[in-house]
Amino acid sequence: MFSRKTKARFHTSISSSLLCLFFWVTVTLTLAGCAKKVQIIPVEEFRFTQQQVRKAALSEDAHLAAFIFEDASVSVWDINEKRELYNWHAEALDEASLHLISFSKNKAWMALTGHWSTTLINLRSGEVVGSWHFSGIDPGATASSTALPALGDSALVGMTDGTVLRLNFDNGTALQYQHNTMKVLHVGYASGDYAFSGGIDKHWFLWDLNKNEVVLEKLYKSRVTASVLDNRAQRVFISDALNTHEIVDLTSYEVVSNLQFMERFRFFRKGLFLENGDYLITTSPKSVVTLWNANSGEELASWEIKRYSSEATTHAITLNNDGDVVTLSSDGVLQSWDYRSLITHK
Repeated sequence: MFSRKTKARFHTSISSSLLCLFFWVTVTLTLAGCAKKVQIIPVEEFRFTQQQVRKAALSEDAHLAAFIFEDASVSVWDINEKRELYNWHAEALDEASLHLISFSKNKAWMALTGHWSTTLINLRSGEVVGSWHFSGIDPGATASSTALPALGDSALVGMTDGTVLRLNFDNGTALQYQHNTMKVLHVGYASGDYAFSGGIDKHWFLWDLNKNEVVLEKLYKSRVTASVLDNRAQRVFISDALNTHEIVDLTSYEVVSNLQFMERFRFFRKGLFLENGDYLITTSPKSVVTLWNANSGEELASWEIKRYSSEATTHAITLNNDGDVVTLSSDGVLQSWDYRSLITHK
């Protein structure tokens, strides 16, 4: 179900200063089966806040950073200028349980999602457009993942009961999709007409949003912990909680490679394809960032983000306009990395 909560128009439910620190970070580089020590320099480091961060996010081009704090207030920053653009108190957002952030690709819109509602914000004006209440098939289900498309005219909301909602901000409708049967951990747009989702039920789906037809279904041995799709390279990285960590070609649906490492288990959360899909960078539930050869699955390098607390983890990862990888942590720390120096050692 989907219903209006505040000013929005849905009416139908139909299915700290800049630290340019040039410090050395030791990373491990794997070459021809041998571990070799190399050093890389973070291009930039900046800590936006010392408050406890509930969730952090980056726009796709790393121009904007957003934070949800423990008091449910929200802050948006211009990364290039290191300047806070907007700050909203919880009362203005009509939701104390906010825990998910999504940017549109054009940076015009931001969606903030709590247990049972999504709030849409116009980032050009700072206006809180409205908040909408929704529910899944199970009335007690809560939102567990979200995504906005390029123009921000809709939103996908994955729920704890396996439901995926498509909220359309243009025509005021909401659609329900029921492919997963348990909590949806990852949801996103593969293109304007296709979506993907992965969940605790061990399933990963790619489906047509208009026809609701599944074009690819993958079953794993455990819950899907990572789902990273690059629609330009037509590749997706899917990882479960056991020992399947594979890269799949979305044109042939064939497995390109499996990540290779010495440990029995590794867990991955975030990721990003690089160099037209030839390389993959992943993050762990803690502080480790790893670079891989996506065609062979070979581990090229691993290093740690800057930590101010033992629980620090990477909340967001993307590329900036200089071509550097940018990470944003739960400590409010942004770092950028020139990964290309590592690729030359392959």
